[in-house]
Amino acid sequence: MLQAAVNNLNSGILNIVNNKVYVTGFTREKILHSYLERDLQAWCSKGMYDNEELVFFNIKSDALIIVQENGEEIHRHQFKQVHKGTFTFKDNDNKDRARTFIIRKSVYSDHYHFYLVVEKEESEEKEIQSNLFPTKDELDEFLLKRYKLQITY
Repeated sequence: MLQAAVNNLNSGILNIVNNKVYVTGFTREKILHSYLERDLQAWCSKGMYDNEELVFFNIKSDALIIVQENGEEIHRHQFKQVHKGTFTFKDNDNKDRARTFIIRKSVYSDHYHFYLVVEKEESEEKEIQSNLFPTKDELDEFLLKRYKLQITY
């Protein structure tokens, strides 16, 4: 439940207190900064959730997520899109298929996030590809090995 809330934020602060996570959501990063710097009470949502292990690489592009523990910042997470492309391949029925993919770079680490954009009518597909890579080199190796893609970004 907390993961879904975090993935839907445009930007936000997660404050972990004991076993609870207090979530304050903002419409964009600039408003979050105004809240932190000038105490501007312009948040758009608030909620309290049980604490759970979170994955941050599925947050929205450009969303800034600040994680606090008892009000003290411990992490920041934000991904910016660096490449969007399409590749073609043969499916199991030997039909030509195309997939759109997006590559995002973490603002606060060396990580890269790769994911396939799945069309609504194809949402029943079992293999939805979303991977986090520690470095650009590891992502490039994955793209070459798995999809035979060599791209510049």
